[in-house]
Amino acid sequence: MDRLIENQISSYLKSQSRNKIVFYKDNIFDFPAIDVGNLLAQAIFNLKDEIKLPMRVSSELDLILNATIIDHKSYGRILAISNIGILLEPDLKQDFNRLLENNSNSNALFVHWTGEIDEEYIYFQTKDQGKKINIKNLSHITL
Repeated sequence: MDRLIENQISSYLKSQSRNKIVFYKDNIFDFPAIDVGNLLAQAIFNLKDEIKLPMRVSSELDLILNATIIDHKSYGRILAISNIGILLEPDLKQDFNRLLENNSNSNALFVHWTGEIDEEYIYFQTKDQGKKINIKNLSHITL
């Protein structure tokens, strides 16, 4: 990894911000990001009761995310996630901002984001046709 990027991340993670979120497009790290979409789809595959679906998704998602936090030699406790489009499905009724906030308070959250990003919003897919998510109240950096 580029030394400048590594220093930028380290400096950001040492700051006193409430959240520590790193959005990145290219996988330049020495740790894998967990495939949330795949793991969550497997966990809820046989669920027949659609009324309980949002609760089950929340529960399974917490189990998946908590089990994949690692101690990284340079960045401390981290959670790295990818393929998170499933969390934006309306039927699952997940609060995506809450997920980002809750998982970036006590550890660094690395989010592989393939959509577009600007200072205040991330866009699932594109600015013109994608879902717009407000992140201006979340401390983050974009690589």
